Order: sequence, then structure tokens, then C-alpha cells
Amino acid sequence: MNNRLDSLLKLLEKEPEDSFLLYGVALEYMSANNLEESEKYFIKLINADPDYLATYMQYAGLKEKQNKIDEAKELYKQGIEKAQKSGDNHAAKEMEDFLDELN
Repeated sequence: MNNRLDSLLKLLEKEPEDSFLLYGVALEYMSANNLEESEKYFIKLINADPDYLATYMQYAGLKEKQNKIDEAKELYKQGIEKAQKSGDNHAAKEMEDFLDELN
């Protein structure tokens, strides 16, 4: 386990619902190509904070790596919808571009 991941996991023990920490742990696992663990944290994050927009784009990217394209598309669509509702047009456009590449 790398030092950054170890540090994030220790912080997460103290604040298990912290969106930023959940996201960081998911990304660290994804960087280490431990997609199964990464997915667990993306799911926790979506359940804890469904409006954390970056989750949808990164989690969809994980699904692409797993060649689960339909699931990736669905995550992009959910992220686009949430981004539009929150007025984050930049995030919505970015996810639309990724979605278009999959179609």
C-alpha cells in the first residue's frame, strides 16, 4: 500500500462519510489498478454524497477500463443530469463529450 493511500485510509477511519476522502481513496485504488477496491469506494461515495459530480466521471472511467460500456454510459448520464441540475455546465459538457465517444 502506498503512503498516500495509507494516510487517506487513516483519515477516513475518523471521518467515514467525508466525500473528499472517499473520492481520494477510490482514485488511489484506481491508480494502483485495484479496480475492485476502487469501485467499493465509488459506491460508498455515491451513497454518501450523490451530488459529488467528479465521482460519476471517474467511476464511469473505471467501468470503461472493465469494458462495461453500458454501465459507463449510465454513470455518465447520471452525472450529466446531476451537473445540469446543479448548474455546472462545464462538468455536464465534459461528461457529454466522454459519453459521445462511447456511442
